[in-house]
Amino acid sequence: MANPTRVLALGLFAAVGAASVGGLMHRPEKEKPAPAPSLLPVAYANPAEVAFQDTLRRGETISELLERSRLDAADAAALLAELQGVQDPRTLRPGAVVSYRKKFVGGEVRGMEFSLDADRTLSVEREGGAWDAEVEEVEVRTDTAALAGEVKSSLYQAVMDARGADVPREERERIVDLLADKIFAWQIDFSRDLRPGDSYRILYERQVRPDGTARSWRVIGAVFDLGEKEHSAFWYRLPDGTEDYYDRDGESLRRAFLRAPLEFRRISSAFSTGRFHPILKKSRPHHGIDYAASAGTPIRAVGDGTIAKAGWGGGYGNVVEIRHRSAYSSRYAHMRAFAPGIRPGVRVRQGDLIGYVGSTGLSTGPHLHYEFHENGRPVNPSSIKYLTGDPVPGGSRARYRGAVSTQVAKMERAASAVRLAGGRAAPAAQKAGE
Repeated sequence: MANPTRVLALGLFAAVGAASVGGLMHRPEKEKPAPAPSLLPVAYANPAEVAFQDTLRRGETISELLERSRLDAADAAALLAELQGVQDPRTLRPGAVVSYRKKFVGGEVRGMEFSLDADRTLSVEREGGAWDAEVEEVEVRTDTAALAGEVKSSLYQAVMDARGADVPREERERIVDLLADKIFAWQIDFSRDLRPGDSYRILYERQVRPDGTARSWRVIGAVFDLGEKEHSAFWYRLPDGTEDYYDRDGESLRRAFLRAPLEFRRISSAFSTGRFHPILKKSRPHHGIDYAASAGTPIRAVGDGTIAKAGWGGGYGNVVEIRHRSAYSSRYAHMRAFAPGIRPGVRVRQGDLIGYVGSTGLSTGPHLHYEFHENGRPVNPSSIKYLTGDPVPGGSRARYRGAVSTQVAKMERAASAVRLAGGRAAPAAQKAGE
């Protein structure tokens, strides 16, 4: 439902004050009348309408706001009833901006817009003698930009120094984190492998709101030339909806399994074929690793898979078991609680929250007992960290190569702009598609 076209109308102010603002609705004498909503310097293609704006104040209801707009009781009740079917008015928070249109003569409200959040607007239009309401998504545009340059000291400084693309500082910081902690986490140690003179090209995509803020963004391509070795990463969505980063050849950059399922203080007990059990007081195999951690520490799935068990496991206490691809499975024991939605049959992705550290079952204190199995047999978890994730399937390789060629061409144009500028990064700030 499109709003009428708006045009500047600076000459309306003097007339509108008398014609459409008038007095406030009657209130008891003991109650001070609220200030009238402010008149905006905006009119519509229809010169018989003018625009106003108001803000929901702390401690007041939508009904009180509507009263300030001089909407009569019957109209206000009908409008609130229509809103209830689309968006509960009670969910609006203090500070929510409300814009509405009035007839130039008579002051009848013809339409209203409630700002729900940065991405949604609740629009209400008078249709004859009734109201029609709907939630509209804020329109966004897709911008693709490139950063390129040479490393002088660190990854962080390199990305901070890259200029030209309109990339806010906080987004640059998140790009650094994404490159180091996710995309190249297994390929590059950015604290040791970078050298002055190494070059980089980064291509990223943003969904931009009309006010210039980003609704979402992602790095869709990155290439680092470290000496004689190139490391590349390209984001790609497979036909089944799976998203991941792959190298030029379509091989996954992600390892199939995380090094550890949580942030831990120390390993309190390693994988062993014979360990003295502190509770059972006898020697027995310890087919897993015990990670000492505070109660409540989040536990995450080490790899993609399906929950095979989430419940009580005797000496294991609260336990989760996950079936992974091929013949692999993982087990997480002594949990205090499971994460919401974790139950048998649920699919999880690597890094998904599955539970919290506890001390249930045969446990002397808060820790996670973590096991890894291959073909049903326990193996030392430290031996499986180099298994790679799934590559781009053969049937999608041709389309993937085409997508990579497009991304590489955009990054190379950015890199050429930097070289022509004598090594400065500023020209790389141009839109990647230009």
